[in-house]
Amino acid sequence: MISFAAGLLAAGIALPAVGIAGIATRDAANTFNNLKVGTLGLAPSRSELLAADGKVIAYFYPRDIYRVPVRFDQIAPVMRHAIVAIEDHSFYQHGAFDLRGTLRAIANDLHGGGNTQGGSTLAQQYVKNVRVLEATSSAQQLAVIDDSGLKGLARKIQELRIAAEVEHELTKNQLLAAYLNVAYFSNHAYGIQVAAHVYFSTTAAKLNLTQAALLAGIVNSPTFDNPVGYPQNAIARRNQVLQAMATYHYISKATAKAAEKAPLGLDLASAPTRVGCFAAVIKSAAWFCNYVQEVLIHNYPSVWSQINSGAGGLKIYTSLNLKDQNAATAAVDYVEPPNNAEYNPANNADTQVMVQPGTGKVLAIAEDRTFGQGRGDTQVDYAVNSEYGGSEGVQTGSSSKIFTLITALDQGYPFGHTIRIVNPSTVGPYYNCHGGYVAPALFRNAEAARGGTYNLYNGTALSVNLYFAHLEQQVGLCNVVKTAVRMGMTRADGVSLLKYDKNLSPGYRISADNIPSFTLGAVNVSPMSMAEAYASVDALGIVCKPTAITKIVTSTGKQLPVQSGDCHRDMSRSVAEAADYILQGVLTYPGATADNRSIGKTAAGKTGTSNGGYYAAFAGFTPRLASYTSVFNPINPTTTGAMIGDPGSCYRELDTSGGPTCPGQMYGDNAPAATWVYAFLRANTGQDHGWPLPPPNSVFWSEGNGNSPPKTSTPTPPPTHKHGPVPTPPPKSPHP
Repeated sequence: MISFAAGLLAAGIALPAVGIAGIATRDAANTFNNLKVGTLGLAPSRSELLAADGKVIAYFYPRDIYRVPVRFDQIAPVMRHAIVAIEDHSFYQHGAFDLRGTLRAIANDLHGGGNTQGGSTLAQQYVKNVRVLEATSSAQQLAVIDDSGLKGLARKIQELRIAAEVEHELTKNQLLAAYLNVAYFSNHAYGIQVAAHVYFSTTAAKLNLTQAALLAGIVNSPTFDNPVGYPQNAIARRNQVLQAMATYHYISKATAKAAEKAPLGLDLASAPTRVGCFAAVIKSAAWFCNYVQEVLIHNYPSVWSQINSGAGGLKIYTSLNLKDQNAATAAVDYVEPPNNAEYNPANNADTQVMVQPGTGKVLAIAEDRTFGQGRGDTQVDYAVNSEYGGSEGVQTGSSSKIFTLITALDQGYPFGHTIRIVNPSTVGPYYNCHGGYVAPALFRNAEAARGGTYNLYNGTALSVNLYFAHLEQQVGLCNVVKTAVRMGMTRADGVSLLKYDKNLSPGYRISADNIPSFTLGAVNVSPMSMAEAYASVDALGIVCKPTAITKIVTSTGKQLPVQSGDCHRDMSRSVAEAADYILQGVLTYPGATADNRSIGKTAAGKTGTSNGGYYAAFAGFTPRLASYTSVFNPINPTTTGAMIGDPGSCYRELDTSGGPTCPGQMYGDNAPAATWVYAFLRANTGQDHGWPLPPPNSVFWSEGNGNSPPKTSTPTPPPTHKHGPVPTPPPKSPHP
């Protein structure tokens, strides 16, 4: 059939075309059989974003064109009959090449015969419609539609060749369904399923005779026969379809006559304009969806191109745990409800991220804001690094003491290691990783009178700032920062803690090993990075990069490679066991910073409060689930947004009998810890098997368990350093 058609078309002298037009026709026809078919055959289709349990949570549409393909058996027979009758009545008898119609169209186009002639068969129309959907710009779309001149002729012949291949690859029923799935029905309605919804608030399977005839009449001229803009034109065209259906014996003439008297019968519903992560159906997972989208854009550019401007049709499986996500979303919205004059009058932000220890899988991302473009909405994901749609990061307060604690345990400091402190005190000097001198800094405890002697266990449980300032000096500031790097930490913009960061404002660009208050959380990082670090302690010394994509499958079933969590050991198992033991004390030791927070099972955590009420945080975890929560005011957090008194620090406590809670200053045990408890009481926290203790003969027990006075009180001497040149003093820390 193809060779026969090409041979007839090659007889260009039979057409009223001369000169270069005749030569172009002849040359195009001679190469007809050798034209490359390309990848056309199936239209660009939506890609699916799936949760860990396989439930679809979002759809990504190429170029955000909302289209919902359906199978042949999901299209009402009357709709199939209507489109064949009016557009290609011999569809089931001919092949892809309708010689008479094609020659007529070519002759008309070459001689400027008014409107350009479209593809005369459904197969040819299908090819053209797919090319329109594939176009990545308005100019490309116009080029596909314009069949005039020699370029149009060459394009038409190529489309004919592709249509022949489509006819070869698809059955007639498959092709008819494919055509109806790519046809444009005006009013942003692509495909029969969306058109049925837009015009009649129904599905393609439930269309009746007059509805089907109306839709079939639109495709030839979507603008002129638009039933919303030109209802009389639409009725006239619908009646032409009914007459054609009677002519070709799909319905009787009497049925056609009766149907012609019916009104338009529109029941309009808008085609969704909010797709992807903006779609309303995604609900609580919008922030997780946005993170995955940013990961695709930055880490999987070829996959994102296929999703957004290519063939689509991908299934992106993620690590999202819907139970955990719903729990986290409910928690942030309960404790710091957005735009709530009673419980959150300052409109503080509350964000929580959950990860799975030992795998790096991101299980949930929540934020007490609506992801969107409307008034009061935002697209800034406060939980993640700025590269992935995050902000400039958060200060972490005392939750960063974890890095000094791990460094001390790694160097063999026991639970009973004591340090006598005076509050306030100037502590130093320190030394950076190049041996450079770092000037002493003034530190004070949160409670003005808290002085005396503390050990590693109760110094952590009580979060004694001066204890950790001295401990950081003893174990080495450089070593503490290196521990943080080993546990996966970077600045919020992704720059290493050990490097100069030109992205920051002057005075804050120096590397973290020049900042004595690093142990008190003076460097801005993302909550996700902190969750990753605490998860490595939770996983007994295995750190993993956060991963949200577990599998990508193409429409043909091929699996594309995905990035792993690169899990590896960042500390010894015994050090992690020792840290888990101490961090449980934050929830159980009398007077500890979070001793009133319990979820009824084994858990550990660490509070964090930055000086001045700027940021508050809580890292909390069970053996199965690790999280990090940060609360702050995103509008000028270190000035007018400070969470001080009423209304700045108000939030909803778990017990609401007394109304809103408005402490003098927001601390980590306030809204952040309340968010953690609320979420973990509803999340999948796993079995309560606890963590193993360090072996009884390990060095950690050599000076007692930290709960009682140690047998001895011999602090480990501070490490010695090579004195180098004195660097420029770091800026005054916001966390004295």
